[in-house]
Amino acid sequence: MFLESQPLPYLRWPALAAAGLLALSACSRPEESRRQALDPPAAELTAFPFSHDPARIQAIGPEACVECHADEVAAWKRSHHAVANRPLDPVIDAPAFHPPREVEESGVTYRMLEQSGSFSMQVIDQGVVSETYELVGVIGETPIRQYLAHLPGNKFQTISATYDVEKDRWFDVYLGQDRLPGEWGHWTGQGMNWNANCAFCHTTEYEKNYNFEADRYDSTWTQQGIACAECHNDLAAHVEEARRGDYRSKPATLSKVQTEDNCASCHSRRDQLTADTFLPGDAYEDHFALATPAQPGLYYPDGQILDEVFVHGSFSMSRMAHAGVTCMDCHDPHSMEHILPVENNSLCLRCHDNGQMGAPIIEPTTHSHHGADSMGNRCVECHMPKTLYMQADARADHGFHMPDPLMTRELGIPNACSRCHTEESVDWAVQWSEQWYGEKLASGRQRPRARAIAAAQAFAPDGLSPLLALAEGEDIPFWISTYAGLIANYLPNRKAEEYLESLLEHESPLVRREATAALARDPSAKNDLIERLSDSIRSVRFAAARALQAQTNPQPIESEFVEYLNYNIDRPQNLMMLASQASREGNTSRLQKLLARAIDYDQLNGEVYRQAAILLSSARLNQPARNYLRKGWELDPDNALFPYSLGLLEAELGDLSRAVGYLEECTAMQPDFSRAWYNLSLAYNQLGRTKEAEQAMNRARRP
Repeated sequence: MFLESQPLPYLRWPALAAAGLLALSACSRPEESRRQALDPPAAELTAFPFSHDPARIQAIGPEACVECHADEVAAWKRSHHAVANRPLDPVIDAPAFHPPREVEESGVTYRMLEQSGSFSMQVIDQGVVSETYELVGVIGETPIRQYLAHLPGNKFQTISATYDVEKDRWFDVYLGQDRLPGEWGHWTGQGMNWNANCAFCHTTEYEKNYNFEADRYDSTWTQQGIACAECHNDLAAHVEEARRGDYRSKPATLSKVQTEDNCASCHSRRDQLTADTFLPGDAYEDHFALATPAQPGLYYPDGQILDEVFVHGSFSMSRMAHAGVTCMDCHDPHSMEHILPVENNSLCLRCHDNGQMGAPIIEPTTHSHHGADSMGNRCVECHMPKTLYMQADARADHGFHMPDPLMTRELGIPNACSRCHTEESVDWAVQWSEQWYGEKLASGRQRPRARAIAAAQAFAPDGLSPLLALAEGEDIPFWISTYAGLIANYLPNRKAEEYLESLLEHESPLVRREATAALARDPSAKNDLIERLSDSIRSVRFAAARALQAQTNPQPIESEFVEYLNYNIDRPQNLMMLASQASREGNTSRLQKLLARAIDYDQLNGEVYRQAAILLSSARLNQPARNYLRKGWELDPDNALFPYSLGLLEAELGDLSRAVGYLEECTAMQPDFSRAWYNLSLAYNQLGRTKEAEQAMNRARRP
């Protein structure tokens, strides 16, 4: 190859929680209405069945357990798990559709209505109905309900028009974010597809069953909502023996770690690595890859929640989790309600009143400097502040951070003081926090951590040393893994490489996985990556396989990695990796089919076209590659990578004059693009324009 033309790393598409983009319900409703949702009319089962296996529900479902476990089933029935998903109900859902309501979303008007027991959404164009979509299912109960439209290919799509139960209103859940048809995040797009993004965590014993060739889902589930089998295994034999009066076995008792992993399987932002095979008792990291603050846009630099991360990640970073606290220490396993009140601090003082599990002893009013009956004296108001998602759903942070207004002033990180004292300035909050807690804030790890992570996320040239200093004294695996992911920004660097290599045998699979993924950016780490293909935990093996996949098929785990890729073939990232494999194998027909589907999933994203063009070019399909680059540039005209990539492609084809034109346009758009200057210098020199070549090389070497 004449010019440098190696592809950049594949797109890191956000890892969605199986809870997807959707809200779990948070409160209860009258028992009579709830029972209707749990036992829907038979007429509804044809469109969006409550169950694909009613006989199995009879064998292992809640009604099979209630005779012996009446209290547990009653608690479950008032939980948000019980109504996490259900078919539409003509009684429960009627108030949302009577009278017919209209809501505007991204410049389009939608009308929500019910006619003769059927629910639908109409698209209104200049006062005329242009399209009608059948609504068949509901996710969540309170504070909001999201409805599912049934589209061709047996796809159930989560519409963006959302019903606020408490305020009796419809609203655009993505207000202010125009989501257009063809985009990943438009309600008709793959990013809002229930089968791929939501159903695993909103139904019991879900199987996705996606057919790539037909672009169709034949998904099945034992029961809508989260029921007994999602948290207890070996139920069939247990129920059968109990009914016979020959009780000899019981469901396996899970350890605290296994229980936590079971909750985390849904309550986390993660990539799913296996085909709906996670069972109670399995190890989380063997089936999922947890997202950390090393991935931009998910957390604030101090670890507070920013995007929807679904609890487990933020809890894993806390000192409480590291001490051994788990979900069930605060939540009832069946109702999911708090086991003690938080309003009077009883729940928190369960440990902080007596030093249980090493917790510091705290006297609330002395610690908070607020009156005993005030909001400011509630532990959760300061250490679990709520963030509003989806316009109406307030969710508590589980990182248990210290409010630090100084970091608001320095880095724009929210603080709990200002969330409450909205009439006061940040400087006011800084003054009081420094007066009351200044020494503790200054001597703790939270503040230097926030500064170091902010610098690394911004690729600050001097950001490596603070990360290494923090990592040296860190004992919480979640933070070690985060530092590892951010240290990758500074490769190649010997100190960074040595630190990452030291983590490859760490006891935490999360740390090993992030260190392995980070070393993917180090050209000299191939042998380390190959060794990690034999790791005992799948997420670590897959991190190595992902890193090696662009070079070779990742033996000895090729079959399980390909199974993962094919299971998630309804996501652009996996389509790109499968396309890379097809390119290496010379299967150009499959390559083009995979890339066409990836682009179909995100038609208005220029970067998808650019990544597709790189893969087409690697297969010597240069004209389609050129077309993709030009289309991507139309969509993203200010992105200098497009003229840069076109310049490299034209150089590969031997048209140096055209290559120079594109590279000159690239450097005009981004004058500090040293790699573009370097390639422009090579092209100038080949054309005999030696003076210009020398000038371009000087620009390439400029710091």
